[in-house]
Amino acid sequence: MVEVPVFLINGFLESGKTTLIKDVIERDSQLQKLNTLLVVCESGEEEYDESFLKENKVDIVYVDSEEELTREFFLELDNKYEPTRVVIEYNSFFNPDTLIDSLPKIYVLSQVITMIDASTFNIYFNNMRQIFNNACKNADLIIFNRIEGIDTLAQFRRQVRAFNQTAQIGFESSNGNMTDTLDEDLPYDISKDHIMLEETDYPVWYIDCFDNYQKYFGKEITFLAKIEPLPDSKEGHILPGRLVMVCCEADTAFSGFECVNETDVRITDTTWAMITVTVAHEYSSLSCDEVVMLHAKKIVKVAPQEDKILSL
Repeated sequence: MVEVPVFLINGFLESGKTTLIKDVIERDSQLQKLNTLLVVCESGEEEYDESFLKENKVDIVYVDSEEELTREFFLELDNKYEPTRVVIEYNSFFNPDTLIDSLPKIYVLSQVITMIDASTFNIYFNNMRQIFNNACKNADLIIFNRIEGIDTLAQFRRQVRAFNQTAQIGFESSNGNMTDTLDEDLPYDISKDHIMLEETDYPVWYIDCFDNYQKYFGKEITFLAKIEPLPDSKEGHILPGRLVMVCCEADTAFSGFECVNETDVRITDTTWAMITVTVAHEYSSLSCDEVVMLHAKKIVKVAPQEDKILSL
């Protein structure tokens, strides 16, 4: 028996479900090689055009009522389309438990994602709390989008957390960057013009700076770094960073940003130092792309340190 993974995308109308599905399929070339059955239970302003469906090997079926979602319905679709995976764009007013109970045994629920428009969260939450509970309680990932200008995201997260204690909760900005860290979660004071990172702060800063580099513009960041020269880049470019473990020891890597050395301190081999940098986003001839680029303002060499693995 060949199992078919099912991905359930939930959320209120115009919360970004269609955009998420299209982005995921279009960005991942491996997914484009699969036969995808897309079951759409709610149609908003964003639509799936024929060219998208054809180019990405997507068969689409529209559902008007919750009663249509039976085990027999999915078995008929499986016989007709023989999908490698199934993506369901769900209607938030449908009960997800009904859907889960209706899936045939060969259909395995792999991931549930709930999309929430932060700009309308209060209205829906205060008036349709049970619907929110249904949408969030089974989610593996809950994404708040349209977050610009909203200063109550931490409160929103606490309210949603009451429905689901284990889901990852992320916040997506208008440029598509995603973070699960709010400013108030950071172990350092982001409001300061000069931020001194503790050694254990580095992984958090690295991830946040990678995703949200704009908020570090105009600030100086000081941290203990292991610095490597970059012989293949422009003269004076270096790579300050640390060993960071994201989820397990097998996922450990030297994590740093390319850095323009504007000091008189020359780095010709591996060096430990307290380095003070500013953050920019500019073209790198090494990466042939726009990247987060540091500019070293001060480097104070120190004795070789224990190369600790820092974790998030």
